[in-house]
Amino acid sequence: MEEGYINRRVYVGNLSWQTQWQSLKDHMRQAGDVVHAEVFEDASGRSAGCGVVEYETLDGARQAIATLNDSVLDGRQIFVREDREPKARAAALPRSTRGSTGAGGLGTTGGTAVSTTFGAPYGASNGSSFAERGRKIVVLNLPYSVRWQELKDVFRDCGNVVRADVLLTSDGKSRGMGTVVFE
Repeated sequence: MEEGYINRRVYVGNLSWQTQWQSLKDHMRQAGDVVHAEVFEDASGRSAGCGVVEYETLDGARQAIATLNDSVLDGRQIFVREDREPKARAAALPRSTRGSTGAGGLGTTGGTAVSTTFGAPYGASNGSSFAERGRKIVVLNLPYSVRWQELKDVFRDCGNVVRADVLLTSDGKSRGMGTVVFE
């Protein structure tokens, strides 16, 4: 396994709704030096109950998986595994400024969250078909000014984009979330 950005990241699940990025980072620091910690949120700002932590070294990530899986954070038993996000997609994704020193986000707001879809996450009725599974992602926390073409342009570096949509309210305003379907 090569030591790269993606291999130094771990996925943390079953987080308490109250867990913030700082407490996640503090807890995960037991395994090594943490470069970035993020708790994913839905469009309303509510915790999605999961997040990612990036370590300075591959050994830090491996130590976290070995020692912090099934540990307790904020009263909940969490699980820790290798982040399985494809390397090309991860490198091109906008990164949040929470818990890191990097610049972030699409537009002016940091914290854009991305999730692969297997159904309709976060209450979004997206009409996903079985054929789109594994090819469709949901992008949360978009600036309200982002339109479908900008979304498509951002994700074009990740692969051939078949379709990009920004979800709208009944009066045509952005809901701050969108979907991207890859070939």
